[in-house]
Amino acid sequence: MIIKLGKLFIMKPSFIILLIVLKFNQFDLFSQDYLNLSVENDLYFGIDRYYSSGIFLSTGKLKNKEREKGDQQNNFIHWTLGQEIYTPSKRYIRDASIFDYPFGGWLFLERSFENYKKLNSSLHWAIKVGVTGNASLAPLLQNLYHDIILGLPDVTWEEALPQKILLNLSGMLRKRSEVTNQINFLHEYFGILGSQRISVGTRFGFLLGTSKALAFLGNPLDMQDKGYGIYFGTRQEYRFHDYMVSGSLFNDNAPFVLSSLPYKNSLEIGVAFYSKKWRIITIWNSISKDNQRQSTNRHYYLNISITRFLKN
Repeated sequence: MIIKLGKLFIMKPSFIILLIVLKFNQFDLFSQDYLNLSVENDLYFGIDRYYSSGIFLSTGKLKNKEREKGDQQNNFIHWTLGQEIYTPSKRYIRDASIFDYPFGGWLFLERSFENYKKLNSSLHWAIKVGVTGNASLAPLLQNLYHDIILGLPDVTWEEALPQKILLNLSGMLRKRSEVTNQINFLHEYFGILGSQRISVGTRFGFLLGTSKALAFLGNPLDMQDKGYGIYFGTRQEYRFHDYMVSGSLFNDNAPFVLSSLPYKNSLEIGVAFYSKKWRIITIWNSISKDNQRQSTNRHYYLNISITRFLKN
């Protein structure tokens, strides 16, 4: 364990991201309007493979509120520090020739901006920079969790995706259309352009209940009144490039990659509870294959998100 902890001090790219976060926190944390922790994992269903884990810590604030042509215009700024972990189903063996997914970790910092011209529509754009490989801390943290919490053997991380600094730019349009007083149709359209992922897609579904959120897993500041929401939806995406499956666009120095299936779809069912100080969301996800070698047609994971509002 001491050796594992010692690796922290030689992973410079990941510590550059950490220093940026600390610098931001030093000057800006107390001016934020919320703090959100979101955890995604497939262990809730007794499995540990493919998209295995995601942990995201985010914060944000209302930057200003203006009146423009009779409509209220709100501008928000958000920060997210996140880590994603990907593993093959046979994660304890060293023969990569039978892997059905590359080992990969992705640690990133995202700065995003959101503009509401109306209460039922927003434009969102973001820049995300991060690192893969050992600097993502994925091998270290996954095996520490296996050692200390689960009492399981170390995952091999054989022929994992190499260490790279990657950058994504993204944009999104979100809309909410009222069907009845307690039924809303939520729809969004997005695009990602970067060295980690290139894709276009849409997400849509029905939100039932008293929630007036613009997106079920979107801006926490959408809904700060006591209430609830039940969501049934889907995400449809076409990925032109996915580094976590097929490696870099610019070279082939990854020791093990697979051909990525471009069309992705997911089914989503979620429940949300809101109060003046808290938002709690859980959402079940069923996602299609990322590559042909995967042994199951769909993969399941659960997202649990807890938000604390800081200015009420």
